[in-house]
Amino acid sequence: MATRDELYAKFGVTAEAAQLFETELGTMLLCARALEHGWHVEANPDSARKLLDDIDRTTLGRLLGSLKNCVSLDDGLTERFASALKARNRLFHGFYESHNFKIQTDEGRDAMIADLEALHDELFNAWQVASAMTATATKFVLELRGTPVHPVRA
Repeated sequence: MATRDELYAKFGVTAEAAQLFETELGTMLLCARALEHGWHVEANPDSARKLLDDIDRTTLGRLLGSLKNCVSLDDGLTERFASALKARNRLFHGFYESHNFKIQTDEGRDAMIADLEALHDELFNAWQVASAMTATATKFVLELRGTPVHPVRA
């Protein structure tokens, strides 16, 4: 039987996955725009800062739309990211409302934990895919700049 503290902790871990996913997409968009504007050849910190500030103020839905306009995503990836967007929005804009009074009972909290597990899986997996894409894009930009790329060792 899940306690309220366990429920709140799981909500926090799920929110973290959502934010990590959003951060990766923002980084990917920044990378794509940097290539588009040639910032890998000639740095433009003022324009890059303005773009980053714009990205930080953008909703996840708009961020995905902007990304699709400059990065080719196959249908499977588009669907995966759209599904993660829905999961994120459900988490932040309706999770507690949709579960109503379930938090009051052991069985209800268990159902809420199960829902959070599913949302976390969706968001975590989308984050992992986005993270791999960002790592590949970053490596590409560094290679274009002539910067040596060293593998990360654990």
